[in-house]
Amino acid sequence: MIEFYTLGTSSAVPTDKRNLSSNFLNFQGDKMLFDCGEGTQKSLMIHNLGLMNIDKIFITHWHADHFSGLLGLVQTMGMEGRERPLFIYGPERTEEFTKKLLELGYYNRNYDIFAENLEPGDVVEDKDFQVKAVETKHRVTSVGYVFEEKSKKKVSRKKMEELGLEPCQEIGILKEGKEVKIDGETYRPEQLVSVVKGRKIVYTGDTEFSENIIKESRDADLLVHDSTFTEELRQEGRYGHSSALQAAKVAKKAGVKKLVLTHFSRRFANSTRKLLEEASSVFENVVAAEDGQKFEIKPHRP
Repeated sequence: MIEFYTLGTSSAVPTDKRNLSSNFLNFQGDKMLFDCGEGTQKSLMIHNLGLMNIDKIFITHWHADHFSGLLGLVQTMGMEGRERPLFIYGPERTEEFTKKLLELGYYNRNYDIFAENLEPGDVVEDKDFQVKAVETKHRVTSVGYVFEEKSKKKVSRKKMEELGLEPCQEIGILKEGKEVKIDGETYRPEQLVSVVKGRKIVYTGDTEFSENIIKESRDADLLVHDSTFTEELRQEGRYGHSSALQAAKVAKKAGVKKLVLTHFSRRFANSTRKLLEEASSVFENVVAAEDGQKFEIKPHRP
């Protein structure tokens, strides 16, 4: 199971109900943050997500509402005795800004922090997944992120049932591309095994409507999209962000499974109903995120 939490859903300034931009992803014990706005570490504690186990932080851009929780989080990790390194990724100047941030104040840190600038198209590789930085359209240099589980060879349970097969050691050998014999019958890999595409999550950070986000979001399980205001407000001259309607259009064109609206203007602090109604008029499977809301993505099956 992949768990994705929208820890902070307000834009620019926090409200009494919403922290600033922050999202937490747990993939089989690999825990990471996407943005780290004010209130992040408190949300991590409230929802018992284990802030000490976070190893990667991906910053979309260096507006304060997307990184203002970073210094406190780093210091708390130090006070709690962290020893293993922390990796911080983001667009150009991430190395510079991280260095400046770490020079503020008096505190002891006994672990390493490595910062890396990413260009659109750069990929952070791990054993079972990758995170790709993608181009977005904002007022300052920014990127979005595509988390993608690597494809795997899986045996179809349905095909096993059709062939009258029970789980056994030989079934596992089929995934290695070898024929096997079970009860005197020969079975080939192509009869039972197929390559299953991994799960995919896209987080835009702050962006205007973007054809590139449509391309990068194709068939995503979850699209977490900037939805700062209504289309009416956008047409009054707002820029640098998307309306809920635009987010829904991206989701529909990209064929995503679920759309999560986030990064709400404080004018919607008491109710996101208008935003949700606007998006729902275009794309059915949509929610307006709350702080601490969890989204689960089950493994893909052949």
